[in-house]
Amino acid sequence: MIRGLSQQQLAKKIGATQPQVSDWMTGKKTPTSGNLSKLAEAMDMAEEDLARLLTIRRKSRNKPTEQPETFEN
Repeated sequence: MIRGLSQQQLAKKIGATQPQVSDWMTGKKTPTSGNLSKLAEAMDMAEEDLARLLTIRRKSRNKPTEQPETFEN
């Protein structure tokens, strides 16, 4: 739930699809500025705050996984 709305409800409210909303919320993709505005309004958030949150999610998604340390003789 996002601000009391399911992803499907949020998508319908802003004229997007549920997979798009999922991709944005998980950091898989970045919404266009128009969609960011619609999302922020629907979620009752400032655009800047939402953009910051989505950037954090995208960065954490793209964070390289730690490679195990190997030792060679």
